Amino acid sequence: MSEWELVAGFALWVVATTLSGALGFGGGIVGVPFLVLINPEFVPVPLLLQGIFFTSAVAWRERRAVDLSALKWATIGLLPGVVLGTWTLTSVSKDVLGLLIGLFLLAVISLQATGFRLKQNQRTLSLGGAIGGFTGITAGIPLVPLALVMSHYQGPRFRSTLNGWGMTMAIVSVMTLAFANEIDRSDLAVAAVLALAAVVGIALSGPLRHIVDRRGVAQAVYAVGALGAVALLVRSLT
Repeated sequence: MSEWELVAGFALWVVATTLSGALGFGGGIVGVPFLVLINPEFVPVPLLLQGIFFTSAVAWRERRAVDLSALKWATIGLLPGVVLGTWTLTSVSKDVLGLLIGLFLLAVISLQATGFRLKQNQRTLSLGGAIGGFTGITAGIPLVPLALVMSHYQGPRFRSTLNGWGMTMAIVSVMTLAFANEIDRSDLAVAAVLALAAVVGIALSGPLRHIVDRRGVAQAVYAVGALGAVALLVRSLT
């Protein structure tokens, strides 16, 4: 990976983590398609490695608001999603993965744009955890499925619970990928750059989380994410 690609990835991830730190999610929707366009090596291993730091920092910042019951049921569904995602990652080409990422993003954005909301219960939390485990380890976008399920939460509870699960998912995924011999030194170097960007994003998101209009900003996140997803689909199909 070239120095200019690392600089571009750093700048993009600062924006993505600022949004994600303020809203509780959305960084992957905005950032992942464009990171893949810059260089596919950003996804998923470096994102998962830096995700351990980012999600733990966001969850810790508002730890008193976490919903431990919801976190438990979401974690129950995690392992089968990670196992299936690891198999997919080691068996499917990057172009096919790019296509899957683009289609997944467009599907999620379409659901959000229409105002669709899932009822939160033990079953949907476990299912969201399973889907998030799969999409996280294949595409570096773990939080969106559970964000749909937990959409009735506001502010601190949404951010802390969602990112508490994201921390668990990132740790389990990194351990699984290490066991599958899918992590090398270059991944560690790229992850360090993204983690540094996340530090900046978390700092910038601190004051924003108290004043952000989550619904209005979310619409902008979906719009940019849709553009990125379409661009990723075009690249994967050509």
